[in-house]
Amino acid sequence: MPRDFTLHQFRIFLKAAEVGSITRAANALSIPQPSVSRSISRMESTLQVKLIERTRNGIRLTTAGERFQNHAREALRQFDLAGIAASQGSSELGGEVRLAAPESVGGIIFLPLVKRFQQLHPGARIRVMASASAHTPTLMDNNVIDMGIIADTHPAPAGRAEFLCAEAFYLIGPKSAEVSTAETVKMKDIAELPLFLNAMQGGFRARIDDAFQRKQISLNVIAEIDANEPLLDLVLDEAGYTILPFSTIARQSRMHQFSAARIVAAEITRSLKLVMTSQRPLAAIGRETAHLVRQIVQEQAEIARWKLAGTGRET
Repeated sequence: MPRDFTLHQFRIFLKAAEVGSITRAANALSIPQPSVSRSISRMESTLQVKLIERTRNGIRLTTAGERFQNHAREALRQFDLAGIAASQGSSELGGEVRLAAPESVGGIIFLPLVKRFQQLHPGARIRVMASASAHTPTLMDNNVIDMGIIADTHPAPAGRAEFLCAEAFYLIGPKSAEVSTAETVKMKDIAELPLFLNAMQGGFRARIDDAFQRKQISLNVIAEIDANEPLLDLVLDEAGYTILPFSTIARQSRMHQFSAARIVAAEITRSLKLVMTSQRPLAAIGRETAHLVRQIVQEQAEIARWKLAGTGRET
């Protein structure tokens, strides 16, 4: 029995499976709804098996449909990879790669990454942008970026995710503040300090609050701001302290302005991951960029006080 499905049929089926609705798939693909239904019906007829079941709220895949979905996705991936390979006939890598990272991380890695990328791949382009972890999945889903660095305080987008490093949170104060000039500070010694904290819902603020609540320690929060730079400006004004990862002050232009003590008993940490989409294959220049990101994170770990995989402490 011939089973010559077109790539267009694969894309229709995969979009319907992704959104769980014939109507939403048609809207997403800008084609008539009957065309989506007919395409899937023809596939079912050819295979002589049901791929979808209709429900009150849309559709769901049958067991056969789930198996077919995996192979259809891989078929599209291989087709895209074939096109990429054909377009890269020369040894020099070309194309463009787009990377997003939290502002604190970008402040550490963007400069060395862009400089090294340009030196190694003059025929390619790199675009980097600062993005909160909460926004990275949307950027990736909408094909605005090819990869991102995201903290584990937020859900990661669908796709491949690999650990880069972990970072602890610090009490950050004015340069002359005694409590934050020590190497470490206990949670109980922070309780009465005037604090400016990040107000963003979820994220690392939730991790800070949870850590102090578990110790039954109430914090003296005098202001909340949904951005890190204004928090640091208030600290510079000697109006109080803040709690942030050390990477927020690790740049040379910032480090000499503050004192910072790592919070202990209990330590507050977050992990940073490199995430890459599963919806489209990563071109050779993208894979090379991922390699450079890993390399530069390792090189900058001492400056940012990041803990790398396989190490027992921060570098």
